[in-house]
Amino acid sequence: MILFSKTTRHFVRHHGCPGATTIARTFGLVVMAISVIGCGGSKSQPVSHTTDVKAKETVGEKCRNRLSAAIRRFEPEGFALQANPERTVSGLNSWIKSCGADAMREMKLDEAALQMLDANAQRFASAGIYTASDAAYIRDCWVLRELTRSIVERTAESGDVDRTEAQVLAIFDWIVRNISLQPLDEERVTLGLFDVMLTGRGTAEDRAWVFAEALRQQRVDAVIVTTDSEPTTGGQLASAQWIIAVILNNRGLLFDVVSGLPITDGEMPDLLNTKTATLQTLSTHERWKDSSVRLVAQTAAFAPRMLLLQEQLSATDAAILYEELTGGVSEILPLVDRIVAAGSGTWTPGNISIWNYPENRTTASLSRTEDEQKQYATLMRPFDAPFERTDYLAESTEEMTTVPEALPPEERRRLVQERLMKNFAKIMESSEDMFGKPSKRLLKGRIQQIMGGLGTGVIQQLQQIRIASMQDSLRVRVPDEVQKEFGFPPVVAFPFPELIREVNQSSMGDAMYWTAMCQLDRGEAGAAITTLVNYRRQYPDGRWKFASMSNQALALLVQERHEDARQILQDADIEENPERARVKALLQTIPMP
Repeated sequence: MILFSKTTRHFVRHHGCPGATTIARTFGLVVMAISVIGCGGSKSQPVSHTTDVKAKETVGEKCRNRLSAAIRRFEPEGFALQANPERTVSGLNSWIKSCGADAMREMKLDEAALQMLDANAQRFASAGIYTASDAAYIRDCWVLRELTRSIVERTAESGDVDRTEAQVLAIFDWIVRNISLQPLDEERVTLGLFDVMLTGRGTAEDRAWVFAEALRQQRVDAVIVTTDSEPTTGGQLASAQWIIAVILNNRGLLFDVVSGLPITDGEMPDLLNTKTATLQTLSTHERWKDSSVRLVAQTAAFAPRMLLLQEQLSATDAAILYEELTGGVSEILPLVDRIVAAGSGTWTPGNISIWNYPENRTTASLSRTEDEQKQYATLMRPFDAPFERTDYLAESTEEMTTVPEALPPEERRRLVQERLMKNFAKIMESSEDMFGKPSKRLLKGRIQQIMGGLGTGVIQQLQQIRIASMQDSLRVRVPDEVQKEFGFPPVVAFPFPELIREVNQSSMGDAMYWTAMCQLDRGEAGAAITTLVNYRRQYPDGRWKFASMSNQALALLVQERHEDARQILQDADIEENPERARVKALLQTIPMP
């Protein structure tokens, strides 16, 4: 009965009640479970109904507890601190072997779905065990589930008439604001979805990937739309190389991730009075009436094992993990059918294929060479900040020099010097003890932010990290014997190693910029403007220079300071700005005085 109830809840997404296939499969599983439990006794000694129920309850509870323990490993903060994703899925594989093997044998991809996948994807999607790639995928779904819940809750409070459309726009705005474009010529190690969000920088394709996966957690479909027609001038649809279509109420909204703006019915974007273009606009446009669709999903999303996991997760752990591609596995309306229906004749199944970008990036991020792994470690190093020392080394000189008054003066002096010598010897022997160990507090704070954390605690944590990272040397009290023997001064300042200084410097800038992003999420435009101005003053060539200018302009527009916004955008309208297309588009939205 557990399988039936959860399948029903998921199926209501597109229908209203489960179909015959789901009911039959579920009924068969229940009958099979009853027969297995009831076959152990002698014919002359039938098992009582009460005992049978208790046995079933025990098996069910055991499976639920096993899954609950296994799924805890995917909580984003804990997952980020684990070194081996393979170990993360070991619990899931133990669970599916004990509790889901029979169900997995019933779940097979149909021929139409297999034809949309290449040979490697077919094997991966059909596998009955969970992999490291699955682990990253499940973690990503959890992050985006929490992020979109937070955004939806905020939007629901705004009183918009069409809340669903407003929520989609709000999710798009968050992603564009928090994932700035990296320069086209920048060589960076390949990152998966989570690391793109964590670092806050990526490609236009990364933005599209995150946007589509985020909307999936709100049961909204999004696809990449491409055309063979060459771009021209004269408007967003005329110049865009490719766009994103969000399927909403069987009509659709169009977005350009390069400019970071919705595509509107007019030739120019209108940020203040947005009337987003729909699929009907697309079907009548000369460039786009003959277009193709790319489905945005990793291969894991089509794997039946994800359906089984999705159905069995408790309400508190639930996330959208599975997509019914062409039908045959569940009674969920297939994704291909949903897209064709929304297109109202614009597309046929033959126009639809799977976008290979997410799967290629995920695979590359999980199979790095030794050199690529070093590059990745360097990229992630700022998240180690701040470096924190042990409690022993954090003792104040006053505490170390406090001894019982009853002791003779010489004994008191000997005890103090003994403590100081022990402390001095320890820090001189170990740079880790001297300069501290990486606390990874910046990593934890950033994860809270990208999961939609809005409380002042996130901002306070970022500010504390920034203050802690400002320290560039360690002051140490030198024992008298060392002063006399080697001529040391009473206090010596040990500069932090270059690596730690670089980590601290980078983390300080990141913490300040992400503080501004938190302030924007909270609707505190004035505070965000101040933080962004201070960021560029302190880090004039920092990695967030151009992104900070665009986001500051948006905050100024919220305050209706149009001329100030125009000025900062004009300053940002330079060739080396990877966000230049966005800057130009925003300039067009500002009303003339």
